[in-house]
Amino acid sequence: MPAASAASEATVAVCFAPEEDCAGFAVRAIDSAERQILVSAYCLTVGTGIVGALIRAKERGVDVRVIADPTAPCERASGIDPLAAAGVPVWIDDEARIAHAKSMAIDEATLMGSYNWTRGAAANSGDLNFISSPAIAAAYTTHWHQRLSVSVRFDRRQDWCRVSSAEVPSETR
Repeated sequence: MPAASAASEATVAVCFAPEEDCAGFAVRAIDSAERQILVSAYCLTVGTGIVGALIRAKERGVDVRVIADPTAPCERASGIDPLAAAGVPVWIDDEARIAHAKSMAIDEATLMGSYNWTRGAAANSGDLNFISSPAIAAAYTTHWHQRLSVSVRFDRRQDWCRVSSAEVPSETR
């Protein structure tokens, strides 16, 4: 397996929650991106700085794209709508039972992952790994594109979430 053989050439940094600020760790990596960020997200919420960092990356010309679980747009404080509103293309992986991948391939050279991109993750016992390895990033990029091929473009929250008419803004009723 190419990624496994490349692991010996990789540089790895780790962050452990709740003892460390893993969201801040992620934001710094996003802020350093120059060309591309491919995000796989089970959940992605506002309130951590991660969604804002992805939007800033998009605004400075980084190609930011997201594939999320079908429940992601429906989560409290979901970051999917703000990302889509900022012009970040978002797809929903509705083929897998759960789209549980939690990673970001950055600039085809590094990988960050195994952390929920949510505000609640900071209180959980979890870990975030940052791996500097073009071979490992390439493996995740290939997997991201495989999931993209079976995903559906996200247009609006109402297509994925059951909402009562009281929750829908009056201009959309």
